[in-house]
Amino acid sequence: MTSNIKRVQNAQLVILEEFKKICKKHNLRYYAIGGTLIGVHRHKGFIPWDDDIDLGMPRPDFDKLKKIQDEFPNGFSLVCHENFQEWQFNLYQFVDDTSEIIVHLNEKPRHCKLWIDIFPIDGMPGNKYMRWIHSKRIMFYRYLIQIPNLRTQVNVHNNSRGLVERLVLKLLHYIPLSWMVNVDFCLKRMETILRSCEFDKSSYAGNMLGRKREKEAVPRIWWNGPVDYPFENTTISCPHGYHEYLTHIYGDYMKIPPVEKRESHYIDIIRLRSEY
Repeated sequence: MTSNIKRVQNAQLVILEEFKKICKKHNLRYYAIGGTLIGVHRHKGFIPWDDDIDLGMPRPDFDKLKKIQDEFPNGFSLVCHENFQEWQFNLYQFVDDTSEIIVHLNEKPRHCKLWIDIFPIDGMPGNKYMRWIHSKRIMFYRYLIQIPNLRTQVNVHNNSRGLVERLVLKLLHYIPLSWMVNVDFCLKRMETILRSCEFDKSSYAGNMLGRKREKEAVPRIWWNGPVDYPFENTTISCPHGYHEYLTHIYGDYMKIPPVEKRESHYIDIIRLRSEY
């Protein structure tokens, strides 16, 4: 019997193929990032225990994707805050509307559609000190936005969080502070900061909504390309400087982590397009 993870991976490959067609048609740049990029170069596909696909798009391409939603194929859509007020994040999800899953990130299971994550790759200040200030301003609003989502969409199983962040999240979990946070205001403020440095004119750029936070800021030249590499039974676009990027963020990314550090989304499957 095929495991849930493999079933989800197979279904996500279907979503990826549709996304690639859109990018090719509209000449949009995208890159495998994070664990997906590790999987490309360590496993020639998914990390075996990974159950999602993470992609990054330079901000100009990220913005264009939202403008062409009407041209998406039937059964696929873009989840963003403008379309769904309950989606309280500055990233997008490209979803298969025919799917249905339950995600267990916290104490309240979340019913949703199967997705791939689309993160904006934004420019960053070239000066090291100004880059530090820039990233701290972004993180301030990231923390605020997490407060109302602690019981549903914040992954409490994420072992990559720092000690301070884990302690703060644990404390906030038991204190009803969500009424104090204006999420719309925080999203707009963070969006303004993210957009303050143009991607194509910056010497540094990165996914500042990613897990590794400040470490995500890397020389923009590493984002040259993209270059296609094998991924399962297809191909996926990667940044030209993938080795430098992965080494900077993860160190020896070819080393298999111990079992206790392997992370998944804890997904229950109700319906998947690829199994019709």
